[in-house]
Amino acid sequence: MTERPGSDSSFYVGYLPMPAGDRWFVRTLVVLLVVWILGVGGIIAMSMRDPGDAAWITSNERVWTGTLAMRPYPMLVPDDDPEHPLLVVSMGKRGAHDRLARHDGFTVRLRGWELHRDGRRLIELAEEEDAIVDVAAGSVLPEPTAFPEPVMLEGEIVDGKCFLGAMKPGDGAGHESCAVLCLRGKLPPMLATVDAGGAPVYHLLVLDGETALSARALTHVARRVRVEGRLAWPFDGLSVLYASEDGITQLE
Repeated sequence: MTERPGSDSSFYVGYLPMPAGDRWFVRTLVVLLVVWILGVGGIIAMSMRDPGDAAWITSNERVWTGTLAMRPYPMLVPDDDPEHPLLVVSMGKRGAHDRLARHDGFTVRLRGWELHRDGRRLIELAEEEDAIVDVAAGSVLPEPTAFPEPVMLEGEIVDGKCFLGAMKPGDGAGHESCAVLCLRGKLPPMLATVDAGGAPVYHLLVLDGETALSARALTHVARRVRVEGRLAWPFDGLSVLYASEDGITQLE
């Protein structure tokens, strides 16, 4: 068969070696694709925000002993570290109010798993009945310090469990739906903010004297907000921001 002038005489057959020109093209294309994928992946990774040092220690079930307090949210004041109480929640997207109410003010032994972030700690209770054991009639807990002057704080309203380690990241618009479900389930809301030195601070949030957020308050979750209220410190390692729904301004 006579070839037409100017035609490409090379002809690819699957069971024969690839022509030299085609090998060079494929190798170059593969190298460029690998470089492009690595570059795009690196840009995406560098553009993502730091999810923080939150941790959920599911590999180590623990037991704590201390005095249980139900106000404003269930928390355990441990015998070995009374200045740093741990919030207490149930498994899943549920608070532990119903399970713990009758143990209020008692010295108890709790079994579960620890979540923590930047010094704020939380216990996720095991489901079994013996995860809560009364030990004695508890000690008298300190009263919150008197309210100082009103404060104006900027930050994000988050659910305490996810933010402290159950999810990473546990904040931001991508976590809004989960946070709303968690807060509807009576998990403790917090205002995540920073102090004057840029250090993270997480204030438990009580609105209009209620610990359950209303439908209106939930519209502010996962948004940048400014909250006017008053701070109280039931313990050195824990602060509570008392505010009203009218005192919340959405910034974005």
